Amino acid sequence: MTLLRARSPFVLWVAFGLVHAWLGWQGFIAESVPYGDVSFVYSFWAHQAVAGGPVVGIDTQWVYPILALIPMVIPTVGGLASMDFYPYGWMMLVTLVDAIAFGFLIGSWRRRANLSMARSTVRTDAAWWWLALLVCLGPVSVSRIDSIATPIAMVGLVFAITRPAVASTLLTIAAWIKVWPAALVATLWVAGRERTRVVIYAAVTSAVVAVIALVVGAGGNVFSFLTQQTGRGLQVESPASTLFVWLSAARVPGFAVYYDQALLTFQVRGAGADSVAGLSTVVLVAIAILVLALGLDAKKHGAVPLRILGPMALAMTTALIAFNKVGSPQYIGWFVVPIVFGLVIDRRRFQVPALLTLTIAVMTQGFYPYLYLELLNLNPWLVTLLSVRNVLEFVLLGYAVVMVARLRTEARAREVRHAAVALRRNLTR
Repeated sequence: MTLLRARSPFVLWVAFGLVHAWLGWQGFIAESVPYGDVSFVYSFWAHQAVAGGPVVGIDTQWVYPILALIPMVIPTVGGLASMDFYPYGWMMLVTLVDAIAFGFLIGSWRRRANLSMARSTVRTDAAWWWLALLVCLGPVSVSRIDSIATPIAMVGLVFAITRPAVASTLLTIAAWIKVWPAALVATLWVAGRERTRVVIYAAVTSAVVAVIALVVGAGGNVFSFLTQQTGRGLQVESPASTLFVWLSAARVPGFAVYYDQALLTFQVRGAGADSVAGLSTVVLVAIAILVLALGLDAKKHGAVPLRILGPMALAMTTALIAFNKVGSPQYIGWFVVPIVFGLVIDRRRFQVPALLTLTIAVMTQGFYPYLYLELLNLNPWLVTLLSVRNVLEFVLLGYAVVMVARLRTEARAREVRHAAVALRRNLTR
């Protein structure tokens, strides 16, 4: 009876409201200002745009794709243009976007009679896991532009179950807000059905966005996000910076944590840091190619498309985090997309990744935002916590890659079983 109540829409929505209220409250009281990007950076860009000043991504180069400007500007409209009110407007926007995605996930906007009991159960379990991740990750899960792109991408990937073309469109829109969902479009093309339509819808969506941006005067700035991140170094939280953080903590001459005034982020410096930053991107591309190749091979040997898509999406997402030279805490929220999809499609297979991800999220909140200043001061306990968290990201990556690699073996085993059944039937006739 308790389990049934936990799966009721009313209980789920109450939990949704409480989680978002808590995250919003924590975002405003934490000493390290987890809403810093929202209050100071997003607010500045948005108010500058609505006041008639230079518009980032149009009049100037920008680190984000052009559609990211829309959710940043929305909190300024409707008489809510005060910079002091902006964070509250942002939180309301994130809550609304999450609510739309949450309602889609649990089937609130469709006749629940159309959902089988089994399908309804896995969707509500996935919804509870999403809420758990938000709590485990903390206020940073709702205080960055990622918190807009992620629920859109999550809905997009779940749409791949029935409507791959819609999935491609939503994932492409999410990628024009924050780049990383573009990797899921490639995953959908490899593993999904209707591959031609996936490409067409992604291309048309991108063309529409680019043309509109060009019409309003963006020029080459519409693609500036592709080059703005290339020159940055290793951010403190990145797994690639772990060794350099320890060397800095040990006060080895030449190694230190510093604040980059241009990028507004804390990075590490020292011999070899720039080389590792460049190498991490190369390795990331290599891992992504490997995952795509394994997925293509599995599909060639008869693996079921939806069974391929979940592990591939997890492997690609984890690679983007584990080998990212930026590695910001909010990136952990990206796991919502592949894990929710995996729990809906194959809950048993995704139980271990789901638990690992929650552990990674808890450990991330362990040093950000509440103790972030202590981490920057290289407290050895927090450096250890960060290091263990980084190792778990690679553990999850290895687990995900193995899941993809096993798809071919499972497909061939399925073929053998089917052949054996057919043979027995022929012999008994």
